[in-house]
Amino acid sequence: MKTTILAIAMAMIPGAIWAAPARVTPQDALSAAKEAFDDYNPSLARKHIEECRKAMKRTRKTALTEAADSLEERVDRLESMMQRVEQIVVIDSITVDKEAFFETYRLSPSAGGLYSPATLPEEFDVADNTVVYMPENGQSIIWGSNSGLMESVRFTDGTWDTPTPAGEILDQGGTANFPFALTDGITLYYATQGDDSMGGYDIYISRRNDNGDFLTPQNMGMPYNSPYDDYLLAIDEETGTGWWATDRNRLGDRITIYVFIPSSMRINHPVNAPDLASRARLDNYRATWPDGADYAGLLDRIDNIEDSHADNSPDFTLALPDGRVYTRWSDFKSPVARRLMEQYVDALEEEAADCRMLEDMRERFKPGDQKSATRIRQMELKAKRSAATLKSLMNQVIMAEIPNVK
Repeated sequence: MKTTILAIAMAMIPGAIWAAPARVTPQDALSAAKEAFDDYNPSLARKHIEECRKAMKRTRKTALTEAADSLEERVDRLESMMQRVEQIVVIDSITVDKEAFFETYRLSPSAGGLYSPATLPEEFDVADNTVVYMPENGQSIIWGSNSGLMESVRFTDGTWDTPTPAGEILDQGGTANFPFALTDGITLYYATQGDDSMGGYDIYISRRNDNGDFLTPQNMGMPYNSPYDDYLLAIDEETGTGWWATDRNRLGDRITIYVFIPSSMRINHPVNAPDLASRARLDNYRATWPDGADYAGLLDRIDNIEDSHADNSPDFTLALPDGRVYTRWSDFKSPVARRLMEQYVDALEEEAADCRMLEDMRERFKPGDQKSATRIRQMELKAKRSAATLKSLMNQVIMAEIPNVK
């Protein structure tokens, strides 16, 4: 029987009781690795992952292999993101309920509005938790569905066109959600549980090309993203402030909303900064302020912005030949033109109802059913007459509002 050196040494100590050192279980090592990851300590997380793998070999437990591999991939992303922690100034931190959290965002009208998915038509596919973004002109919307981001444009009568996918490229292995677009009509911020996310939702940025298609998104990195859910980044160019939501502080049914000052050029913290992890976590948002900074005036300006979540949907959209676009009844200068426009909108709604009925009749039509065939032909003729009536009414509206139009 072999005697270990440690056992001999212990035996030489009077009254000593020898006990074998406790072995680390794979579960304990993996849990320690997760804690180190959450604390933005990639080197310590790797050490515990290696302990986990060694313990799994010793105990022949391989059920945790996939979990260890997945965490190691996230540690790789953490280490990469720690090389590019952006220097930003966070001017406020607000704790709110998760439900309808977006109503806390105070955006200038020019930035557009954030709305509840309850404002969408019932037939639209909508994710359980999302927001609807609408630009100031009210002519388009974008929101999160169960299959990614969807877009729609508004017809003249105020109804919405059939939704179209914004682009599968935005999903990045997850399901894109929580969109916000800049006024340039090109830049989109959104969130997804992508292949290169830190965990849960991460915030991404993408831009449209000349064809209107979105380009490959980029992860916004830190401090915007964390090992937990981060989403709905919105920028108000008029006030020069931005917003995003996060549950990194683990507040149960409540989340944190940060208000920050965006920069036109990204400047990162030095990778050897002693407080880099704290900056990335945003342990103290006031530590991001320059010496002597005072943002009380800016915060007051934001507080005084009129509620951007009130319904600002246009009554209709009418493009006139002289370049003006009417969206409200009050836009009309001519009472006659307004009355004609009311007739036009009523006729447009009737035509839309007829078109839905005709489509339904076509779907239910069976060959040989002469009665249904006759009704379908009658509805088709009515549709042609309605189109002619609408065209005539629109010409009358324009001529009444702009008497000298040619």
